[in-house]
Amino acid sequence: MYVMSNYERIIEIICSMKGIDKEELFKILEDREFKYLLFLLLKRYKCDDINKISKDFSINSRRTVNYNVKKAQEKFFKQRI
Repeated sequence: MYVMSNYERIIEIICSMKGIDKEELFKILEDREFKYLLFLLLKRYKCDDINKISKDFSINSRRTVNYNVKKAQEKFFKQRI
């Protein structure tokens, strides 16, 4: 149950940052930066349960989640010379 409370907290924070209601979760995926931030936070706090993500965002494969995490890491953590 601890993991689910972290999941709900992450969703709530992202929604408040974006200025949307919880019923409009799909709008998070439209904004690339918020989508990547969401996936990084889900991975960091080990909330990447595919069943819950599938229910809220219609993402049905672990591969899609992993791809988004990889892209987020490239975007936010790339080294600058």
